[in-house]
Amino acid sequence: MFYKDKKTKVGLIVTMSLDTTWPDSIVNKVKSYLPLAKKTIEKTGALVFECGEIARNAKEMSEQAEKLRREGIHVLVIYVGTWTYSSTSVMAAVKANVPVIVWANDSLETFGIVGGAIVRGALDEVGIANYLVYGKFDEERVLKELKTLINGIAGATKLRGMIYGEGGSRCMGMYTARIDASEWMSKFGIDVDGFEQVKVIEMANKISDDEANKFLKWMNKEFGGIEAKEEVMLAQIKLYMALREIIKEKNYDFISVKCLPEMPVCYTTFCIAHTLLNDSSDDGFGEKASFVAACEADSNGALTMQILNNITGDTTMFTDVLYYDYKENVIRMCNCGAQPTDFAKSRKDVVWVSEGLREFNWKMGGCCPRYIGAPGEVTIARLSRINGEYVMLITTGKALETPLEKINETNSQQPHVFVKLDCKPESFIKDLRANHVHVVKGNYKKELIVACEVLGVKPVIPD
Repeated sequence: MFYKDKKTKVGLIVTMSLDTTWPDSIVNKVKSYLPLAKKTIEKTGALVFECGEIARNAKEMSEQAEKLRREGIHVLVIYVGTWTYSSTSVMAAVKANVPVIVWANDSLETFGIVGGAIVRGALDEVGIANYLVYGKFDEERVLKELKTLINGIAGATKLRGMIYGEGGSRCMGMYTARIDASEWMSKFGIDVDGFEQVKVIEMANKISDDEANKFLKWMNKEFGGIEAKEEVMLAQIKLYMALREIIKEKNYDFISVKCLPEMPVCYTTFCIAHTLLNDSSDDGFGEKASFVAACEADSNGALTMQILNNITGDTTMFTDVLYYDYKENVIRMCNCGAQPTDFAKSRKDVVWVSEGLREFNWKMGGCCPRYIGAPGEVTIARLSRINGEYVMLITTGKALETPLEKINETNSQQPHVFVKLDCKPESFIKDLRANHVHVVKGNYKKELIVACEVLGVKPVIPD
């Protein structure tokens, strides 16, 4: 789970009709499309699986699709070389049980759009999610379309079979954070399991001071500084180690932990755990993939982050919209400690500082990674429900270069990211339905829209 391969698996079938009247020249031409199509799809960064030959009838299409399904593909590409019987592609799509990209050849010699259009229409007729792409193997437009569709579809289909660990009950009255476990299984294919914070504390208390001190030495070398109390650092390190063991024991794919308001008054908070789990860089145990961990038992937040992670394979952020400068169209995002250090310019820009949110009576205090997010393009998303129906807020913006002193205006103990939005201020406010939003580096608006279409979620995109 911490080191799992984030690659998207794509199945490829090249097809044409079963008619025996085709001249050998056309049949051989379509056969030559298989390695070319595979090479193009591999340029998207996906792993491509194919069966070594073209498929022309229902039996061959079904057998190839069944074989590809066993490989665990997330997307099926049916490359249509020329005229084909669309019923065979429907059979393949049913067997593969994933959304389909119909890629139509644009050669004047083989006129693949005729077959591509009928396959697309047939899949629509029977309610199988699909998309139509038309163009050459070496065309940049085609490569971009394929990459967007493959990553967007995988953002949805990678959820199937995941196990989500929900740590604790509703946090501080947040309706927006709670979910129906049965709905998650039926709609997203996710099993919702539960664990209690008391179990994490119990396991943390069994971890030796020597182990925690060894980890603290690593943190002193890795980051720009540690100002928080040693007692707090060691306690949070133990919570992190305990949470890692629970994740491995339960085979969780992503989690959330309640933390507030109980943890500050009886132990300390999960800030180190959340930060390092979400990081995709070294977490003190070696290089790892980003593991989605949401704060405040925010299940809808965790799911938003996991969809972003599925699409990008990269680190996602859990944060609050803390302040909105309407005039400048800049949001100030900050959260008590669930922001990964991958969003800082470097780990040497991260200092672990003391934290003590005013609404709690702390037993020993907390710690938090203080930094300013690095500048660059970002995508912001958030799943919500309107009268029981899922929607996703999707917008983009640019993280701004900002002096560290700026955080003193809001909270000098916490990491901040300042983002100038691409949408109108009134549109963003109108569509904001939660205190938490989730961020990934880069522009993935189109991919998120595709993922929403596959999942039956309405994308909400501020103007």
